Amino acid sequence: MDTNIEAYNLEIKEGKVRIVFNVQEIQLTVSNAIAEFFSPKADTVKLHIDLGDLKVDGVNNEGYDLTINIKDDEVSSFSLPQNIIWFDVDIAGVSNVLNNSVQFKVEGNYPELLSYFIKKLDYKIEWLQFDKIKKEISTVSVTKKSYAQSRIERNVQYSLETISRSAELLNKAIHRIDLRTRSAYLKLNTENGKLDPVIISIAEKLGYEISVLDEETIEELKKRGQKATHLISLVINY
Repeated sequence: MDTNIEAYNLEIKEGKVRIVFNVQEIQLTVSNAIAEFFSPKADTVKLHIDLGDLKVDGVNNEGYDLTINIKDDEVSSFSLPQNIIWFDVDIAGVSNVLNNSVQFKVEGNYPELLSYFIKKLDYKIEWLQFDKIKKEISTVSVTKKSYAQSRIERNVQYSLETISRSAELLNKAIHRIDLRTRSAYLKLNTENGKLDPVIISIAEKLGYEISVLDEETIEELKKRGQKATHLISLVINY
């Protein structure tokens, strides 16, 4: 059965809810130590999802195959063939998925020679539940998020000035957090994304998650009179 059909049609057991990750196009930076002999176009690449301490039987620990998109004979981006990853969790664990830090990683067959760094991964988390009145699976909520890999690139050296500016921006962001929601939308001048990897990495070490907002979310917030480029959240560890 098609994965998309399964997610929206297979029975959801009592006490469970279904979580669907709708993953859009994945923008990656490829570091290839054997470029003269091997192209990423010939690699088998998988997307791995890390839900932290939350243990879910339905998550494929072997990873999900990605399709390599080619433009002008070069690798332009990657995508999931059916766009979604889904699994069922106890209803008590929903907040863990929606509020906690979700990490993604892309790996191929030769990680020691060919590494993939996620620049941007836009996705939606859809919460599905069986509606006893309608007797059908219904959507409870849809949350839009954007992920950028927090690991600082190995082959990039950051100056003390860059780290200092990043720490200053992060400090301002932390003070904007609304303790009721444990998060905040904010506008950060990260110099066209240059400071994002540093800020995200420092934030992760301190127990925060910073996400770069996708264009659709930015436009929606503008309509509400709110200018924002990032979302900062306090990571909850259970």
